[in-house]
Amino acid sequence: MALCKFIRSVAVPGAFVLAAFPAFAADMYVAPAGPGGGYKDGPFVPVATWTGFYVGVNGGYAFDAHDRHGGMEDNGGFGGGQIGYNWQGAFGLHPNLVFGVEADFQGAGIDNSRYGRFGNGDFELHKRAIDDFGTVRGRIGYSLGQTLVYFTGGFAYGNKNNEFDDLTTGNVYKDGGIHTGYVLGGGLEYKLTPSWSLKAEYQYIELGHDNATDSLGGYVRTLDTELNTVRGGINYHFNSPLEPLK
Repeated sequence: MALCKFIRSVAVPGAFVLAAFPAFAADMYVAPAGPGGGYKDGPFVPVATWTGFYVGVNGGYAFDAHDRHGGMEDNGGFGGGQIGYNWQGAFGLHPNLVFGVEADFQGAGIDNSRYGRFGNGDFELHKRAIDDFGTVRGRIGYSLGQTLVYFTGGFAYGNKNNEFDDLTTGNVYKDGGIHTGYVLGGGLEYKLTPSWSLKAEYQYIELGHDNATDSLGGYVRTLDTELNTVRGGINYHFNSPLEPLK
């Protein structure tokens, strides 16, 4: 199930971006027509700026931020899409400073399972899975022309399931649903053209506690979910401010 969600989350936004690519691939040089059909003031080219809306797709890999239960670690792939807005030189500050907001959503195949003796000495089957997650973040960066170096942080959420099957007593302890937390990270983005960019990004995601209980409300243990994630992506930028070609 998690794998199917992961594939769908990549395929749908990926198809959108790939379908749009031919229509916008030739946007490096544009020249708006004047009243007579010729150039208004001569040839125009896009201004180098990060300001504007963008949308894109990404994919990556997540791995546990620390060891659990003698080596049991959550890990797996994920993929999805993002949307955001950048302001370069906002508030009259340095013209190379870039502020932004971004939201992303990922389908995931992040899971693990282990059979053995845990805290209470009983034999248990422990299963953990994160089916999807997302973030809403602020960004602050510095433009080096075609390259943007940035830090990011904000709110994170994820749909996760945690289950302990106590094979000694027969009790099943579960915790599942949407959990919330925070995200911190940074990345590098490079513009191939004024409209298309590639990015590489690291995020640390903390999604709070799992308090696994049985059907009678009995408690087994609390576990944290902390992930390191690395991803690559592609964005399409809708802004194309123009200036005369010199």
